Amino acid sequence: MSIDYKTKSIESDRLILSKGTLNDYLSVYEYDFGKLRDIDGEFEYCKNNLAEIEKWFKPTTEEFYLKCEKNHVFDWVIYLKDSIQPIGNIVADRENMETNGIEISFNLHPNYWGTGYMPETIIVVMNYLFELGFENIIYGYDDGNIKSKKVSEKLGFKEFRIKKSDWVKNGKPIDVYETIMAKEKWLSETEKRVEKC
Repeated sequence: MSIDYKTKSIESDRLILSKGTLNDYLSVYEYDFGKLRDIDGEFEYCKNNLAEIEKWFKPTTEEFYLKCEKNHVFDWVIYLKDSIQPIGNIVADRENMETNGIEISFNLHPNYWGTGYMPETIIVVMNYLFELGFENIIYGYDDGNIKSKKVSEKLGFKEFRIKKSDWVKNGKPIDVYETIMAKEKWLSETEKRVEKC
């Protein structure tokens, strides 16, 4: 399978997904998403150290995207179509040769929670990835992250595997639940999903 790993612009009804600038990423990562995930009862609006975020994009965002392409990573910034305001990002990486799949993960600035923007983003990204030739999309969420679990259920992902004690938070091991969507199932349920979301 020959895949073009450039992060190309794609659109939904309300959103544009494309490469971002440094300032766009700094806006998206205003808060520490690790504290916002509400895992094990912890939830805190904690500002990120933006100097640390800035290091990800040195020397330039252009170099960042070249590295993404080389490492088979797609990283889109999510913009509101009417204002071009950056509100989040979504990444597709960690290819799984066994399933001819790729994993998605995302961040949405808390100012935009509850708007339906993330399911809309995931739908357009999955359509794009399936068109590229992937047969499965994997989506993982941490034990206790209820919001991410609900997104997975809303879009119809099925249980795939559990990564026991995948990482540690405050001395407590956290399990990661991986869910999966097959291309055939995704395409067969397009109309039903659009009505639901």
